[in-house]
Amino acid sequence: MKTAHLFLACLSLLTMCLCVCPSRAATSEAEALMRWKSSLSSSASLESWSVNNISNHCRWIGIRCNDEGSVSGISLPGSGLAGTLDLFHFTALLNLTTFNLSGNYLNGSVPAALGNLTCLTLLDLSNNPFSSAIPPEIGRLTELRYLSFSENQMVGEIPYQIGNLKKVRFLDLGSNYFKSPDWSRFPTFPFLTHLNLGWNELTSEFPHFITTCLNLTFLDLSLNNFTSQIPESLFTNLVKLEYLDLSSNAFQGPLSPNITSLTKLKDLRLGNNFFSGNIPQELGLCNKLTDLDLSQNSLSGPLPPSLSNLGNLSYLGLYDNEFSGELPSEIGLLTNLEHLYLYNNSFSGTIPPEIGNLQNLWELDLSTNNFSGEIPQVINRFHMELGKQCFIFLGNIGFTCNILINLKLGISLLISL
Repeated sequence: MKTAHLFLACLSLLTMCLCVCPSRAATSEAEALMRWKSSLSSSASLESWSVNNISNHCRWIGIRCNDEGSVSGISLPGSGLAGTLDLFHFTALLNLTTFNLSGNYLNGSVPAALGNLTCLTLLDLSNNPFSSAIPPEIGRLTELRYLSFSENQMVGEIPYQIGNLKKVRFLDLGSNYFKSPDWSRFPTFPFLTHLNLGWNELTSEFPHFITTCLNLTFLDLSLNNFTSQIPESLFTNLVKLEYLDLSSNAFQGPLSPNITSLTKLKDLRLGNNFFSGNIPQELGLCNKLTDLDLSQNSLSGPLPPSLSNLGNLSYLGLYDNEFSGELPSEIGLLTNLEHLYLYNNSFSGTIPPEIGNLQNLWELDLSTNNFSGEIPQVINRFHMELGKQCFIFLGNIGFTCNILINLKLGISLLISL
């Protein structure tokens, strides 16, 4: 009998523990959040985070809980928070799967304790003034699908431990002061679709691991100091690319005819590098392009007529190169163009009257070339909506200036001669 009573007493205690422990854990999470809030210099948006409402912390602004009442998500983008993460008690919130503090005023270091949140699938600390390096402990967050430290003031080498994040699909480290690591320590990311390393201080040849990320649709390496030629494997392997920005680096060599493999490409930005040679005819097969920027290079020769196949183009920037020859009449087939920049080249001959077919143009700049003859009257007859402002620059190109400037119906047609 005594044994039965002892068993029932133990069972009662165990039941009480099972009932109380989750509540205590939830209270511990709420208290940890309150301690962090009290450390912030600005937290007006967290008014619902209150000791008087601690039992309802799952209803606090920016907080999401799982079925057991444990905090599984913190999402406070653009909430005006100012302070640091120094007093954020990561080990009290181990069930977090999403952690989004983007667009605030959080500064200082990204703590190594962040690596304890091993359930995270989304981590977004972008658009803050964090100024530390990425802690190597980031490599422990192997469930991450989304990771962004973009638009901070972070420094140091990108830790090779990021290579542990095999499930990541979105990786944005752009707009910081990161230095180049040993890229050979970075493996492939089989699920990665978005990679932004732009606007940093990266100096190396093209990182090989990128060409093995076969699901990439977005790649931005702009505004760094990458050198050498673009590897052919970029064109032959990354056939899902829709956005490619390699501008403002020190890439060199000719443009590859294998660019035809990138049939899904919509935005190609290669400006401000050291590319040379002709535009390959094959570029005309990338007929989904809407934006093409090859400006500020050393490209030369005539424009290939195949560019006329790029009927979806709205932006074409070829300025500051060494192009020559006559402007092909086929340019008039690019009827969706809104911006056409051909200045600072060596184009010659007359401007083809077919340019008048570009009735969606907002800006046309043909200045500083060797064009001759009369300015086509069709330039005066663009069909523009009422009040639309069109800027046309034709200066320093040796024209007979017999053009009539049309300023009817409130249309401003600015022609620089």
